[in-house]
Amino acid sequence: MTAAWWSACASLALAQDLLQEPAPPGGAPGLPLSLLALGYLLLFLLARTYLIACPSRALARAQLLGLRAEHVEGREEGQRQEGDQEKRDAREDIRECLQKVRDLLEGRGLLGRVGALLSLLLWNGKREMAAWALMHRAERRAAALMGDEEVRARLVRGLGELGVFPKGERAFWEGRLRCALGMGQDAQPGPPSRNGTSYQVLPAGTLPSSPDTKDSGQVGPSSPCCPKPDPKCCPKPDPKAQRALLGEFLAALYDARDTYYARLLTLHNKAAWLLLVGLGLAVALGSFVPGLPNGLSLGTALLLGFLGGLLSRLFRVVATKELPTDYGAYWVPLFLAPVLGALGAVGGYLVFWALVEAEVLGKGLKPLLSPPAAYGLLVALGFSERLLKGLTERLEEQALKQEDQDKGKPQGDGDERGDQGGPKDQPARR
Repeated sequence: MTAAWWSACASLALAQDLLQEPAPPGGAPGLPLSLLALGYLLLFLLARTYLIACPSRALARAQLLGLRAEHVEGREEGQRQEGDQEKRDAREDIRECLQKVRDLLEGRGLLGRVGALLSLLLWNGKREMAAWALMHRAERRAAALMGDEEVRARLVRGLGELGVFPKGERAFWEGRLRCALGMGQDAQPGPPSRNGTSYQVLPAGTLPSSPDTKDSGQVGPSSPCCPKPDPKCCPKPDPKAQRALLGEFLAALYDARDTYYARLLTLHNKAAWLLLVGLGLAVALGSFVPGLPNGLSLGTALLLGFLGGLLSRLFRVVATKELPTDYGAYWVPLFLAPVLGALGAVGGYLVFWALVEAEVLGKGLKPLLSPPAAYGLLVALGFSERLLKGLTERLEEQALKQEDQDKGKPQGDGDERGDQGGPKDQPARR
């Protein structure tokens, strides 16, 4: 639909150019600007599809294949022989969740597969977000299939995954996990994990003790990990309580991860909206604005600002030491910077022209308003957001200063005479 809309705009611009006389120098660019905007939109869609949407879906598909291999494939016969009804229900729930995930990512039938492929081009992340929510539900249900030792190992691993929580919630879950593992609240701090959580490192091949292990050399309430055991605070570890706590902890952990992923997808969708609005505004300016002051072409100004915005992002990418890898969120400023530079160059040039005409800036800067010096000014305005912000603040300060001066001026002669000798209205007597 978006491509059809831009094609219609380009067709209307072409018809207008054919019916009218050629635009004079410095006039509206018309069709060329519409074609450039359409080309950048298509480039944005292709880059987002190949560099963001496809890797995100591939990651979700890899997680799906791993869960299916672990809990579904080759388990049908074992599921029939399982005597525990709770485990059979959990495995069936896992299978249904993973089947829904497969339908979301790959589609069902011919039309479904075509829709899944088209969703990559017009990507908004809804399929991946729903797939991760379902896979996280399957992983929570998989806790019912774990053995007691696996549950304790997963709780220990959870101590290293607390970085996704806010500070207060992180402290809460750290305390609950330590108590469930029999490590105590006064456990000696160990080296910090990669998420910033500090906990005691267990020896290789050992786990916190369970009710079934006595004097086995494993870490327990009487070990150095728990120097001051408190039965009221941290009772003897119970496998059922550990399993229940693991289910609640995984629900909170995956909810935090899904919320973070949803925020990143919202950022991508906002970027797409801003890009469409920016390109539409550029085309509207090219179609209806005759040109800039001093005979400067509007199309040239937009292109030079586009160049400045692109150069600013290139310098930052080259100069940065570490690039974030957060589901493609770093691509958002790369997509928006050229469009922002193009619009900022036009707006900044007009603000600069107004400041020079109002003699807020020195007259020595007036040559920058005319080509070829104006070309460098446009690139600088597209390159630096601070320059545009500074010019806008100067214009705002001058406007407020002029308003204050107007308010401080004395009133006219007629008002003065009226105040000195003219009759004044007397209040009516009752």
